[in-house]
Amino acid sequence: MKPNHCIIFDPIPYHGGSKVATELAIKQVDELTVFHVLSASPISWRQSNKVKVTALPIPKGLAIQTQGLGYWTKQIYLTLCFILFTVCIMITRMKKPSTLLMASGPGVDFSGYMVSKLFSVALLQLIHGPVGKSSSSKWCLSQGHPTFYLASAKPSLLLCMETDELPTSFKEFTNGLDENDYPSTHRFSSNDTTVNFYWAASLLKWKGLDTLKQAIEIAVTNSQYTTNICYIKPKNSQADQSTVDKHLPNTLWHKEPKNLDEVRVKSDAYISTSVNEPFGLSTLEALAAGLIVIIPRDNAFWDKKLQHNVNCLKYTANDAQSLSQTMTRIANNLDQYQKIAKQGQKIATQYLASNTYREIAHAIEGNNEKETSLKQCSQIKPGEQQ
Repeated sequence: MKPNHCIIFDPIPYHGGSKVATELAIKQVDELTVFHVLSASPISWRQSNKVKVTALPIPKGLAIQTQGLGYWTKQIYLTLCFILFTVCIMITRMKKPSTLLMASGPGVDFSGYMVSKLFSVALLQLIHGPVGKSSSSKWCLSQGHPTFYLASAKPSLLLCMETDELPTSFKEFTNGLDENDYPSTHRFSSNDTTVNFYWAASLLKWKGLDTLKQAIEIAVTNSQYTTNICYIKPKNSQADQSTVDKHLPNTLWHKEPKNLDEVRVKSDAYISTSVNEPFGLSTLEALAAGLIVIIPRDNAFWDKKLQHNVNCLKYTANDAQSLSQTMTRIANNLDQYQKIAKQGQKIATQYLASNTYREIAHAIEGNNEKETSLKQCSQIKPGEQQ
């Protein structure tokens, strides 16, 4: 049986949690599907028999355009690239793709909707965070395509679509962890005199690295802990970014480390400084690894799911003094908080990819079946019966 083909469009030029989540989601789809990724960040995707990655070149001048004439110029360019890529897939594979998978957000993925209309190919949209209010996003979301969104995105979706209730084609999902690539478990040692903290995110300002840096500076006299800072530096982005300060005391800086699991498992506690994080995959990974998890009180996803002093520790959001005090308490009495880490690890077992992405996988497989059925029907000669 010939494999079905799904195209994933990825015009974001840097790595991030949404790509990790999308990659985990497609791993749950049956082996009869081959994914062709057209990506502005090819290094973010792992090539395999199931996943074929092609670079999407975007001129730097276009990559930073987010509104007005510049935005529409970029969308025309991306649409032409997408059309050419789709035609190449159709010619080389002798088969039309069954699904176009969009995972960057409707405003960013506008060209995918154009290609879907042009080639009459089913489209599936994943939404990993809040959606900006714009006419282009509203148009995309109103096309009736199956749309899976994180709970945190719902208020922005309602605002963008100017409605009080989302269409039936919209379904909520949550992120999960790959059972076959589960975070290694941390083991606390009574012999260690230094506590190791761990932070992992991009340098985008809203990720809150500056809060952590200030917290470390406040506690500069405390030599009982070190902090591993694992960071991604976004490229071709106009968004404000924090700076790397390798002179900051008691810190080890890791740029996009390949051994992230190793760095995490050697750490004792994880710090999140993102405020209003749509989900927080790094937080889930830290819970699964058995680290003491420290999060801000911000009424975001994990603040609602976790309990202070039960399965995590919480501090005042955007408050470096509050975070510094929390870090010092852990550094001074690590044994006291190890039970919290164990309780957090139990929470993580509720978020397995095979469960959390099941409906997304079924939607892609359903499109595959429809495409196969349509092809079979087209091969029936006039006068024949099935």
